[in-house]
Amino acid sequence: MNTILVSSHRRSGTHFLIDSLRKNIEGAHFPNHLFLPADFNLGSLFSKKQKIYDVFIKFLDQPGPIIIKSHLLPEECNLGSPKDKYEELIQEIYAQSSKLYIHRNGKSVLVSLYKFLAPDCTFSEFIRQPNDHIVYEMRSEKSFDLDRVSYWAQHIREWQAAPDVTQISFENLLSNFNADMNKILASLGHKGPIEVSKPLLPRYPILQGIQKKMSTFGVMNLPENSSVRPTKRSKQQGGDFFKDSLDALFFEEQSGALTID
Repeated sequence: MNTILVSSHRRSGTHFLIDSLRKNIEGAHFPNHLFLPADFNLGSLFSKKQKIYDVFIKFLDQPGPIIIKSHLLPEECNLGSPKDKYEELIQEIYAQSSKLYIHRNGKSVLVSLYKFLAPDCTFSEFIRQPNDHIVYEMRSEKSFDLDRVSYWAQHIREWQAAPDVTQISFENLLSNFNADMNKILASLGHKGPIEVSKPLLPRYPILQGIQKKMSTFGVMNLPENSSVRPTKRSKQQGGDFFKDSLDALFFEEQSGALTID
């Protein structure tokens, strides 16, 4: 199995890393097919749908490497006792893949997620809502699921503690792309340094969306930017949303003593 598992909390630069791998590793593929969900990731296998399983297995048979996206916690994909072929495949991918974890400034993550989900509530209410990204087949709700800040921090802590995982800062990758990308490629067994290229945001998002849709039919290649909804990147976001001192204090209290680059 020639696979690269790219894990992250949602809105942490996942597709930027995926597209950087696609652009700089010859033959790298990211699954995109008419019968796969638009935002296909490892957690999609928990739907237990035969069609998704069959299509995905065909991707895994390609020379690769195949890049697989995941927002799961380590405990949600490193399954001790798989109950069926779907869970067996999830466990096998986790065990055999080269594992990368990309993290991002928490305030930027929460602002991006708020804009992406566009919930019918204020931002202050949003960050205090319970985490809604739980694989109930694998675990029950825990204390860190009580609010979105705690879950973001726990997501990073668990992946920092997981063995054989290359840790990546989105901010560092964005600002120091050549050096950081060569380190990532070296962790995957590629000799370097090599001349690397940064994937670009689409000039025309509508055309990017059309190309991505057409690629699911196999009539066009997946565009350089594979994001479901590409947005303008910046090193820091969230200042306008965290101007409320109570929100800023809540973030600091709930994230705790978290150490990230």
